[in-house]
Amino acid sequence: MVVIAIGAVLDTQPVSANEDSGHHEYPHSHFALFVGAGFERAKDGHQEEGSALGLEYEYQFEEKWGVGVDVERLFGNGTHRSSVAVLPVSYHATENWRLFAGPGFEFSETGDKFLGRIGVAYELPLRNGWSVSPEILVDFIEDGANTIVIGIALGRGFDF
Repeated sequence: MVVIAIGAVLDTQPVSANEDSGHHEYPHSHFALFVGAGFERAKDGHQEEGSALGLEYEYQFEEKWGVGVDVERLFGNGTHRSSVAVLPVSYHATENWRLFAGPGFEFSETGDKFLGRIGVAYELPLRNGWSVSPEILVDFIEDGANTIVIGIALGRGFDF
């Protein structure tokens, strides 16, 4: 029942290249819910894995360029939990491929740390401004740890 309701709302048929989805009109804002799995390797070799849940916002001010904010909560398989906030700059290499990078912070029980993030997403436009995007993110944390997050974002574009 829930799947049918979500499908009806999203009308999940892919949009053809010739069909106007309204997705790439400018200015353009995009808001998404991100769900993924994270793998962190500390400088001492200790590894943790867990899940990630977050929100993404991008303001695409030109055909190829956008700026945004990402916030995530990372849940480790042990006691490690952290929150991440990043201010990425995005480059839309093609209609579907997006590369992004930016500074941010990790907030955790062990202290706040600066990080740099790079990532790639492949956006699949759906009907009515909706999209789904597989994403790979890599965070380079100040203390030498690295986190890789692989997930999917479900979002909607709108004019703002």
